[in-house]
Amino acid sequence: MKKLLILAGVIALTSSLQTFANENPVPPNVQGPCPIKKECPGPKPECKKMKKMHCEAIKQFETDLKLTEEQKAKAKAIRESEAEKIQPIKEQIKLKHQEMKEIFDTKLTFKERQDQLAPIRKDLFALKKQIWDIKNQSKKDFEAILTKKQLKKLEKIKQEHREQFKKAHKERMHKRHERIRQIMMEMDQPAPVEPAPATPEPPEIEADE
Repeated sequence: MKKLLILAGVIALTSSLQTFANENPVPPNVQGPCPIKKECPGPKPECKKMKKMHCEAIKQFETDLKLTEEQKAKAKAIRESEAEKIQPIKEQIKLKHQEMKEIFDTKLTFKERQDQLAPIRKDLFALKKQIWDIKNQSKKDFEAILTKKQLKKLEKIKQEHREQFKKAHKERMHKRHERIRQIMMEMDQPAPVEPAPATPEPPEIEADE
């Protein structure tokens, strides 16, 4: 039972570390201002680093598709419109998570807690679906400004990203399984036995002259 609990903890920790962080190398710098205007909330180096990577990724993407200046302007407008629509939904999601935290902090029975959480989870699902629908519409709006040649290039880029994701996912799963196997092997080994303290040798007795 103890082994199963430890193993479950390892799996949960490994899964939580698999965030949205992009494992692909940062694309090379492309000349021009950042195509997004999102600002970091406070002096957070991690946020600034992610924003820089996002800026470079978008500029590289626009370069690969060979977008015209007019297309870049339209694409930027689509992104900004999407962000403006999604932001209030994110605020609502944040409030829902706070409500869930408050319920978990109260002393309730399992059934009482589940009864109170059920409508909140339903609301969260609906809010996340709104974000999904907005993103899908933005995708359609973006593809509508592309030429046939650019659409073919876009499909090729998508395919490359899918292959990179599969490869990265396979490597993560392999490392995760290796780590679990190593932990299981370590748990099966007997505890190391501490060596007995060495018996001190009697002092040498010098012969009388």
